[in-house]
Amino acid sequence: MTHAPARPPQPVPYDHVSRPVGADHVATAAVPRSPAGHPSAQKARDRKWWCPPLIALSVIASLYLPAFFLLGFATMATDSCGPDSCPDSVMVPLKSAPYLYLTGVGLALLSCVFPWNLRWRTPRIALAIAGAAVSASVVPLLLTVFF
Repeated sequence: MTHAPARPPQPVPYDHVSRPVGADHVATAAVPRSPAGHPSAQKARDRKWWCPPLIALSVIASLYLPAFFLLGFATMATDSCGPDSCPDSVMVPLKSAPYLYLTGVGLALLSCVFPWNLRWRTPRIALAIAGAAVSASVVPLLLTVFF
């Protein structure tokens, strides 16, 4: 009678119960887990980086003609008193309007310069909104000269 040879002992696979508790944490603490081929969220490129500056600049451009005409008509308000003896309620808006408008354009253009990562999306949007708001404040400021 021939006996079949005995099978060699098989290694027992590790499961979550048989491993020490700290082994998972020590091995993964030094190496961040990210799938191969996918950049991390901070390094991912923002595909719509151009939207906030473009929207802000289009708002600013649409305000250019009203602001220009109001500035032109507001300077005519100084004809009766002359630029040296006009009250500050007329001269301060006239002097500050071009600077406010150009500051808004500069802020909107600065939002293009921010890095195009997803991490910088919120500051880019905030800077574009601030630029549009500063430039939009020129129209009400010049309206104060007339009233």
